[in-house]
Amino acid sequence: MILEDIKTMLEIEDTLQDNLISIYIRKAKILITNYLNLGDIVDFETLYPDAIIEYSIICMNKRGNEGIKSFAQGAISATYGDDLQISVKNLLPLPCIRMR
Repeated sequence: MILEDIKTMLEIEDTLQDNLISIYIRKAKILITNYLNLGDIVDFETLYPDAIIEYSIICMNKRGNEGIKSFAQGAISATYGDDLQISVKNLLPLPCIRMR
């Protein structure tokens, strides 16, 4: 279901990019688990489908420029980041706080 939703939003009809999208879906699940501090979440597709879709679409649109947060042309500068974007975090509940 999530794979089909992503393909619909990106207007992808062929199955050639299914493996790439599946990798982004898997990475989204890992990043969301780490962000929420919940350990293993089994049912991502029903709990946070919009966050997974949002992250995967962002990754597909940034393909080739992964990790670049900002880029300046004069004197060439780039800033890299690998965390969840604000638009994905807004679709998730607040993370759990772990006590030591």
